[in-house]
Amino acid sequence: MSSTNKTTYLRLNSWIGADKPQREDFNRDNSILDNAIKGHHTDSAIHITDDERTSWNTPYEIGTYFGNGSSSRTITLNCDFTPRFGIIFALNSPPGVSDFNNAGHYNYFGLVSTNGCSTGVSLNGKTLTVTQSSVPVLTSEYRSFNESGTTYIYVMFR
Repeated sequence: MSSTNKTTYLRLNSWIGADKPQREDFNRDNSILDNAIKGHHTDSAIHITDDERTSWNTPYEIGTYFGNGSSSRTITLNCDFTPRFGIIFALNSPPGVSDFNNAGHYNYFGLVSTNGCSTGVSLNGKTLTVTQSSVPVLTSEYRSFNESGTTYIYVMFR
C-alpha cells in the first residue's frame, strides 16, 4: 500500500505509522526525483554553458601595438574570440589634437565594430587595420593610428 500522505510539491510518499511501504513506492519516488533533477540540470534557460561562462568572465581583450609610420597596417589581434566592438587610442595622448596654424586635426582615437568603424580604422574578424595619413583627409583631418614611435592600446569586446 502506498503512503497515506504525499509531499506537497513532488507528490512523494510520506508514510504514517500504519502505512506499509512497498518497493514500487520507492521506485516511483526515485523516478520522480530523477526526472525533477534532470529537468533542472538540463534547463538552459536557468543554467549557462561553459562558453557563456567564459564569455561573461572575459568579455574583453586589451592589447598594444607600436606605430611604425606606414600609411596602412594590419594587426592580428591576440584574442581568443572574434571581437564585435573595439576602441583604439594612442597612449598618453588626447583623443585628438588640433593644429590651428595649419588648419588640421590629428585623430588618435577610433571605434571599430562589425557594423562600421571610425575613419582610419577597420575591423575584419581578428584583423585590425589602421592608417596613418601624411596629408589631410576629409578636408583637414589626419588619421593618426600608426604614428611612428607612438604606442597604441586597443580594447576589443566580444
